[in-house]
Amino acid sequence: MINSRTNARITGVLFILGTVPPIVAMVLWGQSISSSDYLSLMAANDNRILLYALGVMFMGFACAGIGISLYPVLKPHGESLALGVIGFRLMEGTIQVISAFTIVALLAVSQEFVKAGNPPDSYFQSAGAAIKAVREWIANGAFLFPWCIGATIYYAIFFRTRLVPRWLSVWGLLGLVLMLVGAIAGMFGLTASFSAVQMVLMLPIMVQELVLALWLIMKGYKE
Repeated sequence: MINSRTNARITGVLFILGTVPPIVAMVLWGQSISSSDYLSLMAANDNRILLYALGVMFMGFACAGIGISLYPVLKPHGESLALGVIGFRLMEGTIQVISAFTIVALLAVSQEFVKAGNPPDSYFQSAGAAIKAVREWIANGAFLFPWCIGATIYYAIFFRTRLVPRWLSVWGLLGLVLMLVGAIAGMFGLTASFSAVQMVLMLPIMVQELVLALWLIMKGYKE
């Protein structure tokens, strides 16, 4: 049985692994996918795009791991809620892995597009647009909603039990509200996925999760 201190460190590391790699990958290579000339750009940066996809997949595994690692900590405060956290974060992780596969599929289309000589108005554009639409839907809401629900549950428990300082729990809950606003705006086409507006709305919860991660690694849960 893993003790509380070790569990806190593992959870903290998972929060970092679920936040930092995909952000770095997105900043460095995500613009290739967002560009109007994405088919040509993706083919020209194929290795980097594959690393981007791996970063997203890694994020999915880490997010699922967070739910599992939190279970023994949350169970004494409500087993059904603890199971809910596992379920929603596993759902989020699964959707992230699917998102990674859409990136790989889009890369395959882009490579065939370039091999065919960049033909205008071809089925490559149609296939690419369809795959990109699925990825946009995932990025704008499909994975954000289970993340929000699962995180709301454990931040509410943290707030009630003071397992971590209440200011961290409040920061997390407020950050989730802002992120949810960004997700809804993206789903209704008011902003593009991972646009500057959406990133600003997501920034508070991203920073909060890194602060929470460091707190868990250095301080652990309140006994």
